[in-house]
Amino acid sequence: MITGSAGGMFLTDSKEDAEKVRKWSTQSREAAPWYQHEELGYNYRMSNIIAGIVRGQIPYLEEHIAQKKAIWERYERGLADLPVKMNPWDREKSQPNFWLSCMMIDEEAMAPMERGDKDYLYKSEKGKSSPQEILEAISAFGAEGRPIWKPMHLQPMYGNNPFVTVEGNGRGRSNAYIAGSGVDVGADIFKRGLCLPSDNKMTKEQQDVIIEIIHRCFQ
Repeated sequence: MITGSAGGMFLTDSKEDAEKVRKWSTQSREAAPWYQHEELGYNYRMSNIIAGIVRGQIPYLEEHIAQKKAIWERYERGLADLPVKMNPWDREKSQPNFWLSCMMIDEEAMAPMERGDKDYLYKSEKGKSSPQEILEAISAFGAEGRPIWKPMHLQPMYGNNPFVTVEGNGRGRSNAYIAGSGVDVGADIFKRGLCLPSDNKMTKEQQDVIIEIIHRCFQ
């Protein structure tokens, strides 16, 4: 172990050990389209160089937030005729940074979709769609979207541990249940939601293509 720009370097002649440490140092993320964790990991990727780049962006913070907000608003207008909703926010009491533009498909407009630990299956249906169908369609045009983050209580490394819920102590249940409803909010958002391409460098024309692709998925 020696000092390096990102905090340290691990030297080994074992490929197996190198791959294990590399996985641990990048959040122990499994090979799945969403964030899937079977063991505890870490994130050591904030080097002094990256920190310097971030500091250099601070003077442009307000400009970047305005660009992100414009992207969110264009999605809201462009998808208004579809059975979907953009990630909500309290317009009277809050001012988000619009870091991500996320979309949720209305429950009645969800086409069949199942996710395993690392893979998925979906079926196309007329007038309906699913997050994975939309993500694959976007990817085919060279753009990147992602599933909304998988809740911690559904991660394999936490799934069998007890925790407190709105309705009392639980095991293998969400701490985000709506009281008395039986709705697991986090799991529902993960199932019906996706993160849309929303880089602040995205042009209006590029975003129009994404909006058109999403419309085609519901045809």
